[in-house]
Amino acid sequence: CCLDSGVGAARAGNLTFMVGGVEQEFDAAKELLICMGSNVVYCGEVGTGQAAKICNNMLLAISMIGTAETMNLGIRLGLDPKLLAKILNMSSGRCWSSDTYNPVPGVMEGVPSANNYQGGFGTTLMAKDLGLAQISATNTKTPVPLGSQAHQIYRMMCAKGYALKDFSVVFQFLREEESL
Repeated sequence: CCLDSGVGAARAGNLTFMVGGVEQEFDAAKELLICMGSNVVYCGEVGTGQAAKICNNMLLAISMIGTAETMNLGIRLGLDPKLLAKILNMSSGRCWSSDTYNPVPGVMEGVPSANNYQGGFGTTLMAKDLGLAQISATNTKTPVPLGSQAHQIYRMMCAKGYALKDFSVVFQFLREEESL
């Protein structure tokens, strides 16, 4: 079984469990999983829960990097970050990274960016999941150029001291990289 959404979702009981295995065993365990999470999804045979998790996290990493880049550009163009986030979230650019977990300090309360990127889903864990996605893509001969780029970015972040911060710290990483 694999879970998604991180520490905050665990505390709130909003985890998503992606489960692979024998369906009868899933049915027996589902009642317990529902106590801990709001979404419990049977994915198929053993390994499919992990596959769903790494696919989800690859998309999450890509969208977080895109949100961080977009917010950074908007700020540099003179836009207020709260206004830009509001516009994005009512427009076609809206995604979980912008409307629920914004990476810019001061835009949202209760997210890691509002707490010096503490808590949440660690950069090291994101780099690990992106590595698993890369291995899977290689094994299945699936092109994932954005997933590959995201993996490189998160690996660099780990090497440059961001390993223990929430993965949304990519916003801070990009801002610091541009000044070099």
